[in-house]
Amino acid sequence: MQQAKLDVQQRDTFGKQNAKAIRRAGDVPGVLYGRKQDSVAIQINERAFKQFLRTYGENVIINMEITEGNPEPVIIKDIQRHPVEKQVLLHADFIRISLDEPVTSTVPIILDGTPAGIQEGGVIEFPLRTLTLNCLPSLMPNNINVDISEMNIGDIVYVQDIELEDEIEVLDELQRVIVSVSQPRVIVEEVVEEEEGEEGEEGEEGAPDEEGEEERTEPELISRRRSDDEDEDAQ
Repeated sequence: MQQAKLDVQQRDTFGKQNAKAIRRAGDVPGVLYGRKQDSVAIQINERAFKQFLRTYGENVIINMEITEGNPEPVIIKDIQRHPVEKQVLLHADFIRISLDEPVTSTVPIILDGTPAGIQEGGVIEFPLRTLTLNCLPSLMPNNINVDISEMNIGDIVYVQDIELEDEIEVLDELQRVIVSVSQPRVIVEEVVEEEEGEEGEEGEEGAPDEEGEEERTEPELISRRRSDDEDEDAQ
């Protein structure tokens, strides 16, 4: 894991309103904790912090100096971003570490190359974009590169296929899929065509013939005759 320096300032203010005031002033509120020491509230210049992340990423050992002449190794535990404007940093958590003790960190996966299967219409699926590793800070990689240039349609790279140092423990399930090249998904739309016979049947139902009228009216005439006979009998 790469090491870098990040300038921070200790702050004595707490609460949501104070955090908003810090952000309006162009800083990012944060907190440092861990190793059974007191938590320390800090703030970082947002512009400098963004440049730091672009240069080193989030997976880096930071030599943080809060009190002059006493730097200590820390790593980024979590960065909270605005839910809509992702470029806006809301808060950062840092945790103290020892260079002699294993740490757990999330490492991004980077795909290298273009799969050969793409030429045949294949589609890349990339469901797992990070790996969770546990090892000494000095052994923690900044990222994991996966060469996918030789992948054809149907090929899959699993977690167990990633080659790392023996001292690095992978905490993700070994059977999880990292990347695959799949057949293109084709959506078939069913087109229902009306047959001539169906249209003819509709036409017959819609236009009654003479026989049909007679058949439908005949029972009514019989009904009337019976009624007339009954009336005569009643008289």
